[in-house]
Parts: sequence; C-alpha cells; structure tokens
Amino acid sequence: MNIGSKILWILGFIFAISVTSLLRQQRGGGLSKYSTSRDALPTEALKTSESMNTSKENTLPTIPRTETSTNVTDILPKERIETSEPINMTAKENALSTIPTNETSTIVTDILPKEALETSEPINITVKENTVPTIPRNENSTIATDIIRIWHDPDSRSVCVHLKEDARCPYPALLGRLSGPALAILDWKEMEAKAGTAGTVVCGDYSNKWLDAGEYFVEIIVLYCEEFGVGAMERMSNETAWLGAELATRCVEDIRNNRITSKSESTIEISSPMEGSGNYRIGRWVRRKGVPLRPLFTRFQPKECINPPNRQAQKLCHTVTNRDRPRGGFWREYKSMDIYGLPEYEFQWGLNLTESGLITRLQQRLKDTSTYLPKICAVGDSHSRYMTRWSLSALNLTGMFQNVGSNWPDPNNIESKLEGMHCERLFVQVGQWPASFQTRGHPFSFGKYHDQVKQHVQNILKTLENNPNGMVYLPTLDQGPLMGRIDNCSDWRTPTMMDGYSFVNQMIEKELNTTRVKYVDINFIIYPLWDGHVDWQHLLDDARYRKTIYMTALMLGELDGLDLD
Repeated sequence: MNIGSKILWILGFIFAISVTSLLRQQRGGGLSKYSTSRDALPTEALKTSESMNTSKENTLPTIPRTETSTNVTDILPKERIETSEPINMTAKENALSTIPTNETSTIVTDILPKEALETSEPINITVKENTVPTIPRNENSTIATDIIRIWHDPDSRSVCVHLKEDARCPYPALLGRLSGPALAILDWKEMEAKAGTAGTVVCGDYSNKWLDAGEYFVEIIVLYCEEFGVGAMERMSNETAWLGAELATRCVEDIRNNRITSKSESTIEISSPMEGSGNYRIGRWVRRKGVPLRPLFTRFQPKECINPPNRQAQKLCHTVTNRDRPRGGFWREYKSMDIYGLPEYEFQWGLNLTESGLITRLQQRLKDTSTYLPKICAVGDSHSRYMTRWSLSALNLTGMFQNVGSNWPDPNNIESKLEGMHCERLFVQVGQWPASFQTRGHPFSFGKYHDQVKQHVQNILKTLENNPNGMVYLPTLDQGPLMGRIDNCSDWRTPTMMDGYSFVNQMIEKELNTTRVKYVDINFIIYPLWDGHVDWQHLLDDARYRKTIYMTALMLGELDGLDLD
C-alpha cells in the first residue's frame, strides 16, 4: 500500500468514527466521553419533553458576564448580554422551569438548590468577609474566644468584627484608632444580620475622615462587654429605656487585656486619599515629617498605680503609663525626632485655615475696642477653667472669656451665678462630675443628665431674654484616658459614657428647637488624642489649645461660611 492509499484509509476511518458518534447522540445515547459536566448540560436536561424555544432568549433580560471569567469565551458575545431593562432575579427564576443540576458537576456546590430559587424573598449571600484580608486578633484579649474574624473592607471603608452566636459579649463596646500618616477614630455600628451569618457583626467606619493614602496600624480595644452607649439605642425598645438604664454596675473589661487586635501585623492599606466630610474637613492630626511609622497603642493606668505603695511599684507604673514623650510644651521646638506616642503628631488645619491666621484674627478682635466683641463665658469646672486660665494665656488671648464655676448641671443656681456678668456667648461643660467618682457610686444615667442639663440651659436662656445676640453652645464632652478609678469601677468617664452624654447634648439642641442653642462637634480635634493627658482626667494640652482656638473663632463668627459639604 502506497502512501496515498494509507492517507485515504486513515481519513475514512476518522470519518466513520465521527458518523457513529453523531448517530449515538441523536439516539439519546448521551454525551461524548470527551464532554465535561462543566461545559455541557446534564443528560436529564436533554431528555426533557419540552422543546427549547430559542426566541425566549431574546425576550428576557440578560445578566452581564465578567470578562475575567475562566470560561468567558464559551458565552455569547457582549451584544447578546446587554439589556436596557432592570433585572428582577427572584421573580424571573421563579417563573421559569428549573433545569436539574448534575450532582457530579465540578461546580454543583456553587449552584443554589431548587428550594432556594423558589423562595419569595431575595437571597442575601455574605461573601465580603471571606474575600478581604484578615486582621490578626490578640489571642489574650478578654473576648478572644468570642471573635470569629476581624477584617478590613476597603470598599465600605470600615474595619469589621464578627462575633460568635454564643459569645460571652455579643454586643461589646469597642473603640478603634487608626495611626499612620494621620490619626482617626472609628465610628462603630452594628450591622444588619445577613442570611446564613450566625452571630453579630460590628463595623468601625472611617469614611468621613480626612486621611492620606498609605499604611495604617489598627488598634481596637473592648471597653465594655455590652455596649450601653449610643450604639445600644437600636437594641433598646425605645428611647426612654435607653435614657433610664442604670449605669452604676457598668464596669470596663480588664484594661490590661482589652486590645482585641494583634500587636503586630494589624495594618490596613488605604489606597487613595480621603478629604473627609463635615467637621472632619476642618482639621486633623498628622504625623510629623521625618518621624518613622510605628504603631500607637492605647495608654492606660492599672488600678494598682493610683497610689503605688513603694518605689518598685512606682517604677513599674511609670513604665506602663509613660507612653508619650516629651510631654506638654505648646509649639515645642522638636530639635530631634526622639519623640514617641502622641507627640509624633501635629495638628493640620484644612479649608484654607491656618493656625497663625486664626490666632492673629482673634488677637485683633480682642485688642480692637472700636468693634463689637461679645462677652464669652465658660460654664463648668476644671475643663472650662483650664481653657480660660492656661489655653488663653498660651495663645496671647487672656481676657477673651471668663469662667463661671459650675461643677454639676445646676439649674437651681445658675441664674444667680450669671447675675451681673453680662455674658452673651456661653459654652456649657458640666458633664464630667456626673460620670465621676464624685457621684459616690451613682453616676448620672443618660436620662438624669438629660433632664438636668436641659433645665440648666433653659435657665441660662432666661438670662439672655433681653439680649438678641445671646447664644448657648453645647460642645462635645472631653475625653480622658483609662485611669485607675475606671479600672476599679469607681469612675465612669470612659469614651462610651462621654459619647452618650454628647449625644444627649444633641438631643437637647433639637428639643429646645431654637437658634440660640447650638451643639458643637469637636471630636475631630479631641478624640484622636483622647488618652493623652498625664493627670488621667483632662485633655492633652495640644488638643485643648486647638479646641480653644476653634471654639473661640466659632463663637465670634470667624468661621461663618465654611464649606463643610
């Protein structure tokens, strides 16, 4: 047999095999052994008594394909999958016949069962948690065994914590801080339960903060086993229940083991800069140039360090609590970068504001006797007194306002205290003592604080009846570090409590419904440095100075017209 004959014989053999295979398929003999369950319909689908109507394909809305799919070339061209009609997946799936799945398919576990497709409710599948990087947890934290996972969701700009269904602390009060090119405090919210998700998920949002792109260290601590502050309102039956809740028995988790994130590798990447929104556009704390990037951990004072009994204990306590160096020193000349902790950060004003420009304008207002300067009064105890005595002096603004002593909300005596003082702009800070050891174990509930402060403000307004320019300001409450008295549950001035009181201030503003009462959010200044002051009870000096500048400029109208949208 010559070569030509051999070639003809081989071609004829191949043709015969092809014809045989085709005949087998036409007789319902099944798929060729070279087909795979991934690329072809199962046998049961080919045996259906209903004929396939290809015209239906052109009358139904289509689902866009992903161009990066592994089998994108097996799908009809893009022109065939475009539709101008909205897709109602649940309704359409229920209206069409279901093709049985091949239980031996390589993707059978990815296909929803028939019962799921027949449900009248839309299907919500949680996939985000499993597709984003995990943040390592601290295995020694008090709630370590409650935590399933901690992760960063860059799309929603939040850090989330998933807690077990049978957790000891299913609704913990958390506080989180990002430290990197800038500082930011996370805003926590309990997320709606997803289908198939057991337990609870809480997420700390940073989407409204002014942040540069870069790497940020994440530290999250648990303050209380159960959130009773602002975050608890949604779980309460009504607002009255939240206001009346007893707070004396609320004690913090062990402050030595309250960090739930790992001490190392707990970092996230913010890929693009964020300009912030609202007051967070006014200013922020940024890392000083030349200072190396390193984590910032929460400063705390164990109860044993309130009054250390001996020199050895004093040395230990100093090591534990001495995070920030050097301390104090407004506008300190940092001649070297040998600084650590909060002094690594400096305040940066936004919206074309400058610190020197603001101070100069305020100094000019104080000196210019030819223009109207309303009299400002700071109502409160040490937090108001420190602003009046120390901050104004450091800013060369001595005499800009006067302190009116009021340790507590004191509606019965505030009018007599203001008599003859001719105050026109008053900012009221009376929330520290109601949450402190001064209550002798009976901190004010949010309801008691609400009632007394509201009446306090109403009585102040009476002194302004004949003054059309009179105003009352209710600023965000100052934060203080986790001191020893908080650790031994004899003081409640924690971020959870202070945030609750600040929320009550906002409630009072809305309830009084007058342009003469204004809530002032200063968290963009004070919160990132909340744990800094050496005495454990006040704002760090650098934060208090910026607060003084901002509050004074606001009350004098120097910030009118700022675009905060």
